[in-house]
Amino acid sequence: MNKVVIAGLVAGVLIAGFIFSPLIKGPSPIQAQAQASTGKTKHVTLIASEIPVKVAPDNALHPGGIMYNAMVFNGTIPGPVIAVDQGDTLNITLVNKGKVIHSLDFHAAIGPSQVLSGNVDPGKSKSWTLKANSAGAFFYHCGADALNGVWEHIANGMYGALIVHPENEKPAKEFYVVFSDLYNSADQGPFNGTHGKTGSFDLKKFINQQPDLILTNGMAHKYVPAVGQQVKLTLNPDAEVFKVKPGELTRWYIVAAGPNEGVSFHFIAGQIDVHDGFIKNRLMSPEMNEETWWVPVGSASVFESVFPEKGLYVGVDHNMAHVVKGAAFAVMATNASTPTDQPKGTAVPPKGSTSAANEASTGMAVNASQPTQNVNPVMKNETLSIKVNGTSSSANKTMTASSPMSATANKTMSKTANATMTSASGGNSVSIVSGASTMTDTAFSPNPVNVKVGDTVTWTNNDSQLHTVTSGTGPSDPQMGKQFDSGLTGASVLGPGKTFSHTFTTAGTFSYFCQLHPAMVGKVIVS
Repeated sequence: MNKVVIAGLVAGVLIAGFIFSPLIKGPSPIQAQAQASTGKTKHVTLIASEIPVKVAPDNALHPGGIMYNAMVFNGTIPGPVIAVDQGDTLNITLVNKGKVIHSLDFHAAIGPSQVLSGNVDPGKSKSWTLKANSAGAFFYHCGADALNGVWEHIANGMYGALIVHPENEKPAKEFYVVFSDLYNSADQGPFNGTHGKTGSFDLKKFINQQPDLILTNGMAHKYVPAVGQQVKLTLNPDAEVFKVKPGELTRWYIVAAGPNEGVSFHFIAGQIDVHDGFIKNRLMSPEMNEETWWVPVGSASVFESVFPEKGLYVGVDHNMAHVVKGAAFAVMATNASTPTDQPKGTAVPPKGSTSAANEASTGMAVNASQPTQNVNPVMKNETLSIKVNGTSSSANKTMTASSPMSATANKTMSKTANATMTSASGGNSVSIVSGASTMTDTAFSPNPVNVKVGDTVTWTNNDSQLHTVTSGTGPSDPQMGKQFDSGLTGASVLGPGKTFSHTFTTAGTFSYFCQLHPAMVGKVIVS
């Protein structure tokens, strides 16, 4: 064999051995981290439910404010921040106090047994464990019914972050901020609002990627009192701002919940050091003095920043359309700041905490029937000219619905939705009401519907989601769809505005449901 070829082969073998021997002889970074267990187990309980929440304050952009039929963990959008140390074991319990199937998907681990809860039916609960081997900030969210409808459950507010503190982390004042996009069937656009209607998930806006709002911790412009100096536009007179001391190290866990939009994160008047866990073999080492950093949808990043002088700084998604829709928060550097004055729900359990969640600030210890969503303490500083330590927003006091959504709240929303219903067949028409996917026996109105033998009943989909009208009591009913079925595929599925009719030729009581949202149930009584 040619000596040059032999030499080349030998050199290739040596190079290959040099490159690959660490992978062959030693464990991967994940395996190495897995060996360094702390021996500590922490516990967290997430309670799933469906409630109406306020997602925008009353301002010129959103006259009257905006209410929305949300899905939540522990009564809030976003769900609570969970924090453990690298090497800890996290025991998770999911309690479903809602009316539809919920589940959980944690991005912080590997393997279905750790990542996925599996379906949890209404009234049920499930527990499992997760090994926190990889340091960083990781997204968690509802997986709906084995991914069927996961887009709706995320869009409706079922998400949060699990923070895994690395071994070499420095002490810092820490904050939890989640950006997300909302697709609202009742929102008529900027300067129009909803005219008092409580909206629900709009599938068409979602598919076309046309969010009405970008929420910051569950509300558009939640932490922004106003913009403008010569011409001032008030956005939220009850806004609470973030406070830091000049020169102190701060750490920000920025989450892009989506379900469609990522975040170009930037501090106006500041810079950031990036500690992203996805940079392999870097053990959370930083990218220094960055101006703007992309946080992909369904992900989270860890940023550190020092605000060197007194004054106002602003954290933004640098997509300017997103800023207009709500993606910004004010940060005031002031010597009056204290280590524990984070806005409600934004404090993160620090490294070494015995608890995985700040119960007092996140709603973890609050009964799910008493949601804490968007009760913003009114704060003040002289530069922004807003109140200090005052009372809660008067607008927020209007949110009194319980969790899970009470029958009274459901009936009220059904009546509102039915006011817009156009009759398709006289008195024998049934509306699939707005927000039906989060309801049970109020999803169809009227329910039951009373007709006579020979009458035709027509169902009209007044919701923004796809639905079916299928005879039977549920998916496990062996007689499902035998008597009537609007269909689940192709043109037969009931899209927004579509109708389905069936003529009843015999007397009796006929149960039906939606195959896509089996909690939606109704009856036709034929005499």
